[in-house]
Amino acid sequence: MSSSVSTTKASNLARNASNLESIREGLQCMRSTKRRTVVWPAILYVADYEFRSTVYDISLGGIRLKMPLPLSGGTEVDVKIKHKVTLRASVVWQAGEFLGLQFRDSVDEVRKALGDLAVGLE
Repeated sequence: MSSSVSTTKASNLARNASNLESIREGLQCMRSTKRRTVVWPAILYVADYEFRSTVYDISLGGIRLKMPLPLSGGTEVDVKIKHKVTLRASVVWQAGEFLGLQFRDSVDEVRKALGDLAVGLE
């Protein structure tokens, strides 16, 4: 996708989101991948440390999890989901005890790594 096309798409999404009445509708409009609500155990690896956590939603692009540890945007982490698969991610936002992580691998690589856990995310 060319940068002018992606810039136009981003502008249209932002304009559409600004006309919505709720934050939830705005976030849904801005998302580029289907998201599923879950309650799964996770382990977040940050440098030499590991922290137990809970995943509350997942997409092929990233996850939202709860963890009372402040992490700066851009922090690179590994996250192990349901004691099955470990994916590379970066912190993209934090609000209270919730973190938004974006996977650093392609959607195809995430889909393959998640295997059965990716059902319903297409």
